[in-house]
Amino acid sequence: MKKYSIEILPKQKDKIPKINNDYFEDVYVTHIPGSPPSDLIEASKDVLNNNLNPVPHIPARSMESESELNGLLSDLNNIGVKSILMIGGSSKEVLGPYSSTSEIIQSGILKNYSFSNIRIAGHPEGNPDDSNSKNTLIEKLKLLNNDYKISIVTQFSLSSSITNSWIKETRDHFGDEINNIEIIIGIAGPSKISTLIKYAKVCGVNASANFLKKQGMDISKLIKHSPKKIIDELKNYDGIHFFPFGGINELNSWVLDHAKGIKWADLQ
Repeated sequence: MKKYSIEILPKQKDKIPKINNDYFEDVYVTHIPGSPPSDLIEASKDVLNNNLNPVPHIPARSMESESELNGLLSDLNNIGVKSILMIGGSSKEVLGPYSSTSEIIQSGILKNYSFSNIRIAGHPEGNPDDSNSKNTLIEKLKLLNNDYKISIVTQFSLSSSITNSWIKETRDHFGDEINNIEIIIGIAGPSKISTLIKYAKVCGVNASANFLKKQGMDISKLIKHSPKKIIDELKNYDGIHFFPFGGINELNSWVLDHAKGIKWADLQ
């Protein structure tokens, strides 16, 4: 079984030792708009020191200059980071020369460093910051052009049907063009439904809430969300990335209780 991945904020780095490395391997370190790049570097160090693989976010719109981006990439490279997640970022304002992930890739700056795995974001339910997210994904994949091991890491969704359709469409579009492509599906960890709805609104996955309503479920009466059903229904993916909305301890407990029963899809 491929190990899971998990997402943390830099301020949660004291919780890294609690991440169960029997089940988790990759730890994504989120960038918070306005925070210094050093937060990503220090948290990534702590992940490495706990025998886990850090995957820091590289937010294009938050990079104030080419020099700042070079400094961040250089420091991450020097401490032993092998994988990075390229994103536009949560900042609505473009603070420097890069308005998108594609612009960073086109600049050629990544070729100055020895990252072996470049990860980019996918959005099965669309991206509220990009009405053309499908074409944007295609553009990024073509720009990377098999120069790296490529992974697509998706925003979370509560709809297996929407996600499975997106996976099929993505794989059908590229076929053998992108030989190293890996699809990692974002999943909301166990949490209160009220917490999940809050994050769904922030992340723009409103289709998930609508999906629940179409199933005749009264969201307000549900107490807890469990990820098991959607994971069991997913097809043709390579890994699961958890957003621990209910907390790392709760996710650890859920994984210990349920992981052995989860059906992992085999790639066709």
